[in-house]
Amino acid sequence: MEVLGEGKTLEEAIDNGLAKMQAQRENVTVEVLEEPSISFFGRKSGRAVVRLRLKQTNKEREQASLSGVVSVQHGKLEYVPPQGADEAVPIIRFGSELQVLYMGKPVEKEVKLSDGLEPLEIILPTRREPELHYEITVDAKKTKAQLVWERIPGVNYSLADQAPTNQLKLSVMKHVLDPPALKLKDVQHLIQIEGLKHGLQLDGLTEETLRTSRGSYVVAQGREPQATRQPSITYVFQEDAIAVDEDALRIDHYAVHGTAGVEAGAILAVKNPGELGRPGVDVYGEPILGQPLAKVELVIGEGVKLSDDGLQAVAITSGLPSLRSGVLRVTDVFELIGDADVSTGNITMDGDIIIKGNVMENVKVQSNTGVIVVNGLVSGGTLRTGGSITVLKNALRAQLYAGGISVTQIRFLNLMRKISNQLEALAVAYEAIVSQAENIPFENLIRHLIELKFSNLPKDIRELSNEVEQLTKGSAGNAHEFSALSETMQHCLLLQGPGPLGINDAKELQALRQNVGARIKELESQATVESSVKLGYLQNSRVEASGFVEVTGKGCFYSTILAGSGFTIASGVFRGGQVTVNAGAITAKELGGPKGIATTAQVLTSGRITASLVHPNVTVIIGSQSYKFDETTSLVKVFSQDNILTIYSGSKKIHG
Repeated sequence: MEVLGEGKTLEEAIDNGLAKMQAQRENVTVEVLEEPSISFFGRKSGRAVVRLRLKQTNKEREQASLSGVVSVQHGKLEYVPPQGADEAVPIIRFGSELQVLYMGKPVEKEVKLSDGLEPLEIILPTRREPELHYEITVDAKKTKAQLVWERIPGVNYSLADQAPTNQLKLSVMKHVLDPPALKLKDVQHLIQIEGLKHGLQLDGLTEETLRTSRGSYVVAQGREPQATRQPSITYVFQEDAIAVDEDALRIDHYAVHGTAGVEAGAILAVKNPGELGRPGVDVYGEPILGQPLAKVELVIGEGVKLSDDGLQAVAITSGLPSLRSGVLRVTDVFELIGDADVSTGNITMDGDIIIKGNVMENVKVQSNTGVIVVNGLVSGGTLRTGGSITVLKNALRAQLYAGGISVTQIRFLNLMRKISNQLEALAVAYEAIVSQAENIPFENLIRHLIELKFSNLPKDIRELSNEVEQLTKGSAGNAHEFSALSETMQHCLLLQGPGPLGINDAKELQALRQNVGARIKELESQATVESSVKLGYLQNSRVEASGFVEVTGKGCFYSTILAGSGFTIASGVFRGGQVTVNAGAITAKELGGPKGIATTAQVLTSGRITASLVHPNVTVIIGSQSYKFDETTSLVKVFSQDNILTIYSGSKKIHG
């Protein structure tokens, strides 16, 4: 081993060379290559350069006398060529951890040094530098900042030293390189860069902890906001207060107040204003606002005033309280002591109507907004209201209509929503394809999408046309608008032969979607209040309600029931005719009769049908699936499971 030493003087050059070799003066030989020059005035100039060589030991001198050998000294190959023709050429052997080239070509397992070391190239495994990774992560709420670090050692490789030999087996030494240590000052600097200001907690973080190979530590902790106590309204029409949320449109006002009146000055509702939770603070020192207070208003109409603080609704006059479309009112009540018959004529008003007696043949009682209560029976009469209806006794050959939207309209609305969803998905699919492939004709692409992915769309549009006819028969005020829309959709999207579509581009498709959406909102605006019908006994009558229909007596015979949210005759029989519910449950003690009278129970969308006893010739329908009973069956439950009509008799499945 030899090195060069440089300095201003020879001694300085020798000392520098000894430091490089990490050797003592007595173990080296010194060869002066260049001395400093001496000027005329006796000053030295230039630099001194020396070559230092380690002195050979006896063993090294003995090894040096060998020929035809190869060795590894200080990680480098040393080669002494053979001196005589009879000496063997040294061989180097190696394993798969080394890549060896001889004369530029890769060799495997061994190589003969016929041409010495010059053509030999040994490629060691690649050095991997040590690494230090660290960062601060902040959670989504910005309430916790965490230091995460990992120290990854590096690796270097060298040839292991080998004594001179004619057959040398190379081996690789692996040297682990320590990764740099993470310092507290590095963490503090990173905290400063990240801008962390609140809830810093570094007292428990030490240099020793940071020397671990990997770890995490919470360096800052914020404070989450307190929960906001939302405002609410409690309606106190009855002795038992009923608390409801701000979505008063969902409350069946009839279930809230019944038919009980109130005196002037009575408290009808109390508003709890709620309380805004204390704000939190994130790790950056910024406030975290909690959930804002919901806007809950006491909305009042005629006959009601607010207290000075706006937290109470108080009756101004005596009357019947009601909550419709979120508006609290106390209205004058029309009260008829006797019967509504030919002597009284028809009754029409905006408020609530109470008939103490009966409603007789051909008499019509109508309230645009109020409730109708009949203490007796309805025989051949007609009741119609935007609110709810209660008939304490029976309805015979009667017509009862409650609510602003019929079941036919509800069925139409559901179909419109289904078509709207398909049009939306069609537009999304079109945009996705166009973004990837341009210059595809609009008509060709729409036809292709409908045929492959939206094949139900033309069928649903045809069904919509049939529903429009039903709306027209019902003299719906906007039936002509829906009819025009149905014709437009058929013209635009039904694939009738090779003729062109009725829409030419994406803008016209968007316009069609907007038209459908507008009609849906129009119908939904009429369906905000669920109005109920409650009566004792029903025969040869028709009842329609946007909400629930309940028959409290023992029988419902040869009648048609159309209900928005459910029907029950829990202790009686429904025999002959049809009950149709948009969504919800149909519950009866008995469906049909022992003589096989045709009876149908239908749920248009989702729900179930239950009956203690079902007779033959009873048809049950949920959605588009139906089942007809051919024998008497007890403890029947009918529902749709995974789009399959499923029927149980007790614990035994009999269908589905």
